[in-house]
Amino acid sequence: MAPTGSENWSRFLLLLVYRVARLLSVLSSTLDREKLQLKRPKSGSSIKLFSIIWRCLVVLIYASVWPALSAHLVESKPESYAELFAAIQAASVSVLAVVSFIIQASGESQFRDVLNRYLSLYERIWSATRLPHLFPTKFVVFFLLKTLVTVVGCFHELYPMLNAKHFTEIVAAVAVIFGIYMWLGTLFVLDVCFLGFLVSGILYEHMANNISVMLERMQIIDSREEKDRMSKYRKMRLLCDYADELDELAMIYSELYAVTIAFRRMLQWQILFCIYYNFINICLMLYQCIFRYLKDDESALISLAMAFVKMANLVLLIMCADYAVGESQKPKVFPLDVVCTDIDQRWDKSVETFLCQLQTQQLEIKVLGFFHLNNEFILVILSAVVTYLFIMIQFGITGGFEASEEIRKQFEAQ
Repeated sequence: MAPTGSENWSRFLLLLVYRVARLLSVLSSTLDREKLQLKRPKSGSSIKLFSIIWRCLVVLIYASVWPALSAHLVESKPESYAELFAAIQAASVSVLAVVSFIIQASGESQFRDVLNRYLSLYERIWSATRLPHLFPTKFVVFFLLKTLVTVVGCFHELYPMLNAKHFTEIVAAVAVIFGIYMWLGTLFVLDVCFLGFLVSGILYEHMANNISVMLERMQIIDSREEKDRMSKYRKMRLLCDYADELDELAMIYSELYAVTIAFRRMLQWQILFCIYYNFINICLMLYQCIFRYLKDDESALISLAMAFVKMANLVLLIMCADYAVGESQKPKVFPLDVVCTDIDQRWDKSVETFLCQLQTQQLEIKVLGFFHLNNEFILVILSAVVTYLFIMIQFGITGGFEASEEIRKQFEAQ
């Protein structure tokens, strides 16, 4: 069957993701389209030594350029307690950004292995479900929405770096270009976190729908209508076939669970950085909004709009993680242990094994064991943002936005 329009779009977008990953040096592997696997790059002692040296150099450049990338968020020399607080927040993001980049630069082989497991699962699920396509219109819509949010946020962050003062010297200009290039790679990896959870959720949804369709097909075995009656031998034969199908689905579920956990474990530092980075950016945007509003600056609305963009980034990531978890638990509500019981022992055994597997392989997306990525976590973030907003308002009421001689002297002495 020919692929539908949404499937063609999905394949085009996934191929585009692969090419962008190659362009941003996130992946050095080439794609074998026949086997649908990423091939390992050529190995050798000299190549490995060069790779280590290159990664160390890249990390050093990234660490030196990052303060310039985040300089537009805060004043170079804080003159008030509010500005000092904002500077500390930006510095904490800088430290976590460098740590995240180091882990990202050293984990390409693990990243490639997990992607290959996803590609293998795609083929197995497509074969098991016999669907004409696996990526529905939902995938295209969420992908384009996340891309739009990322592009808007990226433009706001990188636009100050295009100032002419950064290109007055050749060394500074090269450093800024390198920094922008590597920051785009970091943003790409952060979006891959969202994409991985979205793909896992869609694959889980297809698996659950396939089990639901299988149960509908099995209703004829228990049918009491005269035209649908069949011999006991025929019933047992069908149940054996369905038991084999359920066993195959159970193996796919187990692999999908293992791959999703491996993906989460591999990118947990990037996920933590994504949450922390966007949260701090929301706080800094609100700080800028209040600060500019007190100065009657019309650009306060831009800061407020960017705070909503960063919040959208977080909401999309968390909702996709919650979506994957919710879809993984769907088979638990199916009447697997009720359909066709006491007809064939093999079917009962397959059902019992599958349900026990679901019970032991309960998908939970935690980040370094600190918190669960679910929709309730969105409310936690919102409450933290509202608390920060009240703190900033109190700063404004008590004069925290006004220049402090103590703070000014402290930074002038350095």
